[in-house]
Amino acid sequence: MTSGQLALQMKLFDEKGMTPDRWQQILASGIFADLCDKDAVLDRTAIRAALKLGVAMPTDTFTLDVDYGRTLEDMVAFGRYDWTNSDITAKRFPLKGAGMGKVTVYAEARLFHFDRDISSEKVVEAMKAEGWEPALIEHLLAFGEKYPEEQRKYPIIGLGSVAQIGDFRYVPCLGRFGRGRNLRLRWWGRGWYGGCRFLAVRPVVKTGEQSSAA
Repeated sequence: MTSGQLALQMKLFDEKGMTPDRWQQILASGIFADLCDKDAVLDRTAIRAALKLGVAMPTDTFTLDVDYGRTLEDMVAFGRYDWTNSDITAKRFPLKGAGMGKVTVYAEARLFHFDRDISSEKVVEAMKAEGWEPALIEHLLAFGEKYPEEQRKYPIIGLGSVAQIGDFRYVPCLGRFGRGRNLRLRWWGRGWYGGCRFLAVRPVVKTGEQSSAA
């Protein structure tokens, strides 16, 4: 092992909170020995699934059209929500594309579903491992406008836009109350139950139309 590799290993141990007892458990389990086998197939997604580390269940994909010619207030209004949290403002949740003018950004979207309790950090980590990014508030609002019935089935969270309000960090969420649809805020650090969906995006380009990366 080179000095650089050893330094990286120690950095990972520190980031993951590795303890001597935990390292001994890993060595005793034989998992580390399997990873060292020269014939082992290093498929990270499969390994994460086996270890139950934030692997998403298969879901459908959607397309989004984010119109940056609109203000945040416009995007909220076009969603026709029955109730909106008054703390969702342009000051707290600035649009990434503000100032771009009337540019429409086309994005592919996916709802990640884990079917178990999970933290915000683990959700984002799983998204990025599969080549996706957590949705910004403009993606979430575009989704709510285009697919209004989805939020009647389950809460949909956009972890890409985070606002500090008081002592806590909050993220936007599409939900329901009774027969109505709402746009609310939920605490980033609270953890999420198994029924939640998490919106993720990646940019796509439509030939012949004005486009920009999200």
